Amino acid sequence: MNQTVKPISAFTILALAFFGMGVGTITPALNAIFVQFSDLPITTLLLVSTLPSLAVIPASIIAGSVAGSKVKYRTLAILGMALFVLGGVAPYFANDFTVILLERAIFGIGLGIISPLANSLVMGVYEGDKVATMTGIVTLSMNIGGMVLQFMGGFLAGVGWNYAFLPHGLGIISLILVIFFLPEPHQAPVSTETQVLPKEKLPLKVWITVLVYGIFTLCIYPMLVNMSTLIVERGLGTTATAGVVLSFLTIGGMVAGSVFGKVFKISGRFILAFGFAVGVIGLGIVVIAQNIVLLTVGAFLVGVAMSTLIPASMMIISMSTKPTQMAFSVSLFMAGMNLFGFLSTYWIGAIAAITGDAVTTPIAVGAVVSGIFCILYLVVNPLKPKAE
Repeated sequence: MNQTVKPISAFTILALAFFGMGVGTITPALNAIFVQFSDLPITTLLLVSTLPSLAVIPASIIAGSVAGSKVKYRTLAILGMALFVLGGVAPYFANDFTVILLERAIFGIGLGIISPLANSLVMGVYEGDKVATMTGIVTLSMNIGGMVLQFMGGFLAGVGWNYAFLPHGLGIISLILVIFFLPEPHQAPVSTETQVLPKEKLPLKVWITVLVYGIFTLCIYPMLVNMSTLIVERGLGTTATAGVVLSFLTIGGMVAGSVFGKVFKISGRFILAFGFAVGVIGLGIVVIAQNIVLLTVGAFLVGVAMSTLIPASMMIISMSTKPTQMAFSVSLFMAGMNLFGFLSTYWIGAIAAITGDAVTTPIAVGAVVSGIFCILYLVVNPLKPKAE
């Protein structure tokens, strides 16, 4: 049942979503971190970016399975934001890489707890067209947060590699809002039907949606983690430049998130094909770009693709699952996204072992895979209801 949501409560949901892309805060600083710990192998160094994604997986699944049923959303959000802030800022004070990785794992657990909550809350307190609109706005908030955090991370990395971790401290603001204003969805009335629902299997379409976006994550991660290295190698700027370029990725996400509701109505069944098409173009531009303007355009388009595909996937999940399965389905989606983000380290390594290039070729391969998905969803209708 739809419930009245106060403006401050809606804002709190968006404040929670604001930190949903916090894993990318230090991405512009990776080259500086690599220089600081140059005695370590690249696969180990990449863990500072990808290990949180691994920690997110169990945390998001557990959070999604208990949210609103065994544990209140507010309780989970408070715990998640507290770990996000503590684990996020702690590496500023560390010099041992093993300690940094441990702190990044704690950060990842916090991020995993909060990751499924914003979208689950939207689906729990809104209904009808408002769900698509708010899902888009949640994605917009995530991208604004990603832009702000990445820009700050890149800027502060110019002061010192460890300063890039300090922007995570902004999570204290969201934590305070959550404590006082986060809404709690009305629980569905207990009945014979709702009692058996949690034991039902998730629809196959949910698993396919999780897998497809997970693979897309695998496609775009080489661009994210290699951006600072790519810019330096091509002589286009510094780590601070990478922060600016990646901020345009999130600006692209902001644009896509703000208009998603309208785009979804217009494109209908072709929403995923559209998202993948934009992703192909963006990744392709990044591969060939020889100046910072073109590189920025490519990053912007990849951001548009991400923030079209994420809310579109959420809409497919909401159309495919029953209310009691919603939080777990969303957490499964976030877990899949982060699992493939973690696997990208080894994906990049495998491609580098074959081609000798760990920077540009993995991005090109991602463009090809995205193109295959685009063609697939021109034929397949992801919105087709399940036959009764």
